[in-house]
Amino acid sequence: MTAPSSTVPRIRAGDQAQTHIVRHTAVATALATLSLLALLVTEPQIGLTWDEPAYIVAARSYVGWFELLATNPGEALQPGAIKRFWEANHEHPPLDKIWSGIVWQIARHFLDDLPAHRLGNILLTVIAVGVLYATVASGFGGWAGVVAVVALMTMPRFFFHAHLAALDVPAAVVFFLVTMLFWHTRKRRSIAWDIALGAAWGAALATKINALFVLPMLFAWMLAFARHGFLVRRTMIAGVIGLPTFVALWPWLYHDTRARLIAYIRFITVDHWKIAQWYFGEALMPPPWHFPFVMLIAVTPLAIMLMAFAGVVRGVAAIRSGSPTQREQGAQIALWALGVFVPLLALTTGRTMVYDNERLFMPAFFFVAALAGVGLDGIGRMLRRRFEQQGSARRAAPVIALAGPLLFMPHLISATQMYPHLLSYYSETVGGLRGATRMGLETTYWCETYAAALPYINAHAAPGAVVWVEDWSHDVLLTYQFFGRLRPDVRVALAPGAGSLFSRYGLEGTPADIADADYVIVMYRQTGFAAHPKIERWIAGRQPVLRLERSGIPLMELYEQQQSR
Repeated sequence: MTAPSSTVPRIRAGDQAQTHIVRHTAVATALATLSLLALLVTEPQIGLTWDEPAYIVAARSYVGWFELLATNPGEALQPGAIKRFWEANHEHPPLDKIWSGIVWQIARHFLDDLPAHRLGNILLTVIAVGVLYATVASGFGGWAGVVAVVALMTMPRFFFHAHLAALDVPAAVVFFLVTMLFWHTRKRRSIAWDIALGAAWGAALATKINALFVLPMLFAWMLAFARHGFLVRRTMIAGVIGLPTFVALWPWLYHDTRARLIAYIRFITVDHWKIAQWYFGEALMPPPWHFPFVMLIAVTPLAIMLMAFAGVVRGVAAIRSGSPTQREQGAQIALWALGVFVPLLALTTGRTMVYDNERLFMPAFFFVAALAGVGLDGIGRMLRRRFEQQGSARRAAPVIALAGPLLFMPHLISATQMYPHLLSYYSETVGGLRGATRMGLETTYWCETYAAALPYINAHAAPGAVVWVEDWSHDVLLTYQFFGRLRPDVRVALAPGAGSLFSRYGLEGTPADIADADYVIVMYRQTGFAAHPKIERWIAGRQPVLRLERSGIPLMELYEQQQSR
């Protein structure tokens, strides 16, 4: 006898959806927490990079202005106060530096100064990790979301950048978050979402100029997959709202607005500092159009690239299918593919400086990770169907569970061997660091290797010894000195005409050339050798007292010479 229908438990669709939301929220929170712990535990080993000193000084200055604004708003808004507090690093928009400064003000009470300055951007990465999981999982299931996060956080170059008090990962985060906001609200017609997208895009612009390309990318996707009038309206209203939002978030523009906007536009187009890129054995400025595409392949682990390609194939098949659900999945994958392609395409025009390897197309990594998640999930589903067809359904789960970790193992081993100098990581596609060096790609960059020289200098340098580093990278050593990681009596050599970001804190540096120094730190950045041939001439025939290398390739050398005093 069957039980009366009134006693049969029923699961309503709303309850089931709520269960999915709760479960995905819990997993997203767990992945974000694990990412936070991984970044905090590894932060002390990550060397300071070239750009960080400027942003650290700016963050401290901007926070000081907000303190003045709270106590004396009339004075804070005067041109003199704006210039005093906001001139620091006015070459770039301020929003991430404001955020980092606020987090630093809180975190410095329980962290050392450098990790406190880095914590703001670490938190941005953690937030993006949760959104990445939730977005991928909502369309393709929880395992696809987990794989996407694992793919992102095991990309050695991205993992390195995620620690830094620099603008590149924040620029990638806001690019990704604005795209996800559009995706999740694409079926909601309310004008409130138009305003929200505009405000988000303006905030992204106030983080870094990379966000300029988000709206054109969204518009292109809309033309291909969702030609709805309200979405056309959304992108137009977002554009109208975004620009004044950008200005409102940048107090530097409150006075002399027109002149300072023109100066900013000129800086990001024709007046930017001329920085070359070492590419296939030449220092090029800028490198050819294919540089970002080649570098993406060169620095992204092979397994992740293959999984991402499988994700694209899955998207093409879904778009061609007759199922509305699959076409929706295909449209989402297409948006992610655009998220990879557009940041690369923006660097192919030859109109702007392109340098520092992967640094300027960092937004692509989030979308590569999303594609890798759906790609590996698709491969797993295909294998499961094959096993079921062969009557071996029980074998599917263990095989798939083993295959996933095995795919990640090669680049995790390579990254462990390279750690913490992950800016020298190259994928199996180019034969690792050795293969990349033979091909004429850059061995390292951005001064992160200087940290390895500090213990020797602190232990052996005579009082008042002079340390020379590549021109214009002296602020890295001065920052170490400011944070107490380099002895205070050691003098840092300044290039001719150079100033110190830390002069306001009493750290001026010492005008000196390479021949005048007691210690010389040489970073194996071929672009630097090409720009300053004297470095290679000087080290010829000399033996370093300390050498940092990986896979037999030198990354940094420290030289000591006796000076007559």
